[in-house]
Amino acid sequence: MPPSPVTDEAADALKAIFDEAHLEGYIHARDIDTGHQVGYRADAPVIVASIRKIPIALAYARRAAAGQLDRAAQHTITADNREGGGIGTDSCLHDVTMSTRDLAFFMLSMSDNAATDKLMEIVGTDHVRSLVTELGCPGLPVGRYRDLWDPVWEELGIDANGDIDAQLEKVSEQQIRSLAMLDPTRSASSTPREITSLLVAIWRDQAGAAEACAEVRHLMSRQLSVHRLVAGFDNEVRVAAKNGSLWGILNEAAVVEYPDGARYAVAVFLRTRALTGRNPAADAAIGQAARTAVDLLRRARPTITRHGDGMSTAAHDSRAEQVRTHLSHLFARAEVEGFVHAHDLDSGEEFGHRADSQVVLASVFKIPIALEYARQAAAGLLDPARRHTVTAAYRAGGSGTDGCLYDVEMSARDLAFMMMTISDNAATDLLLDIVGPDRVRATLDELGLPDFGFSSSRALDDDIRRELGLDPGRSLDDQLAGVPDERLLTLRACAPGTSPSSTPRQVTALLAALWRDEAGPASACAEVRSIMSQQVWQHRLVSGFPEAGVRIAGKTGTDFGVRNEAGVIEYPDGKRYAVGVFLRTSTAAGRQPRADRAIGQAARAVIDHLRSRH
Repeated sequence: MPPSPVTDEAADALKAIFDEAHLEGYIHARDIDTGHQVGYRADAPVIVASIRKIPIALAYARRAAAGQLDRAAQHTITADNREGGGIGTDSCLHDVTMSTRDLAFFMLSMSDNAATDKLMEIVGTDHVRSLVTELGCPGLPVGRYRDLWDPVWEELGIDANGDIDAQLEKVSEQQIRSLAMLDPTRSASSTPREITSLLVAIWRDQAGAAEACAEVRHLMSRQLSVHRLVAGFDNEVRVAAKNGSLWGILNEAAVVEYPDGARYAVAVFLRTRALTGRNPAADAAIGQAARTAVDLLRRARPTITRHGDGMSTAAHDSRAEQVRTHLSHLFARAEVEGFVHAHDLDSGEEFGHRADSQVVLASVFKIPIALEYARQAAAGLLDPARRHTVTAAYRAGGSGTDGCLYDVEMSARDLAFMMMTISDNAATDLLLDIVGPDRVRATLDELGLPDFGFSSSRALDDDIRRELGLDPGRSLDDQLAGVPDERLLTLRACAPGTSPSSTPRQVTALLAALWRDEAGPASACAEVRSIMSQQVWQHRLVSGFPEAGVRIAGKTGTDFGVRNEAGVIEYPDGKRYAVGVFLRTSTAAGRQPRADRAIGQAARAVIDHLRSRH
């Protein structure tokens, strides 16, 4: 191992990050090309959680490259694979049929446990176990979700066939902390150094055939979560990652690639004081620690990338003008143009900042599509369990089924679930065809929102192709890569007059109707609220409300220079607030962590203001 010139400095700097956040932290980073390494407690055993899915993906890719399995073969995820409460197909109510490759895509891009179990059945547990031993990580947990969790339920005295969540409410924190599953000395584990060794092997094409390693690298680059390790790096830095979470455990392992060609494998593992709930401080610490370690390694190279973009703390004043001034300063620091409206759902009190300006909705327009689906289902006009096929005509390479390479069969309800929880554009377009655009428009008119815009994603993409003169037969994303920011920011898709739009006040009015059961039958409103509460994104609105007991149901929207989120915040005291934050940014960059944080900070400021008045 080449010596690192910054090992001692790294240990002190990394320890300081963990100590400041009151975390137990472990990290290792290595320069893939020079071999230099830095770390802190890098050889201590850690619980890896869903990082264990990386070798499962590698086992799949190796067997596919060797012709031992068919990437396009269709498999059905049934109730036997689903535990419920997870992401992707794990929380679908009905069977989902998808290809082998797309099971791997769902497993790595959104950590879908049901897809993981089905893929494990296909690849073979023995094959994965042999692989992790071959790659120097013999302690990694190998097995299906149920194989790993059945001993936990037995240890806690929980009936795995009953309502697990209800039974867990009666389990003490001490019982959970004493679980063997959470103790790396009594359970399958690895070390930060072993995990970066695995990543290095994949990035150097040493973990299998070059084709297989390339496929795993690509799948890891599609991970949806950007609120931990990814948030620590500037947009021009490419990140391919896999995160993991368990009770009191937050992890992420990744490879970050700089424009100068330098590549760094980094793995961060945390033990937190809180067992459950959102923990934005810990999430941020993962990104900060990873960035610090990589910056230290980059000092050995001729080009040093400095890390700016410090996080500011919002001050929440009680007077309306002070709050508006605070919002203006907050948006200016984030280099964005901001529009906000918040609505106390019980008192009716409101607060806004440019709340009646027209804003581009982006994927926030999916809320009324979900509502129309739920209204028709409640009225018996469509069967939520009826299966539909997401074909190539709907897919464009985004998240969820939109990024699948082969057809996916799922129910109407599960299309709505994918649309709202991971903003799946292909599922959206198919569901819109099922419910009918005219019915969505009629419902919005009925609710007094005739100017509330919506569209299919295909129509928006086609408009962009025509406006830029792009080839309709080639990938839109591939062609957009060569278009300068200043042109992308002037697209019709970024202008309220020529893209689906509304106002922040109208958006919170729609949310208020949903939460008051005024937007349709009570069962329909309840279904939309439930699905919105399962959205996976935690880096925008959610980041502003880290307290335990605060429940958030939201829908994000993103398009070039547009960053939005609208949702409802429910406090333990029963108070409920609808809020919408809409930003126009000065860049079309894919990752914009300052803007993302500004959404959470702005929402928190206006809701704190409303709460201070009672």
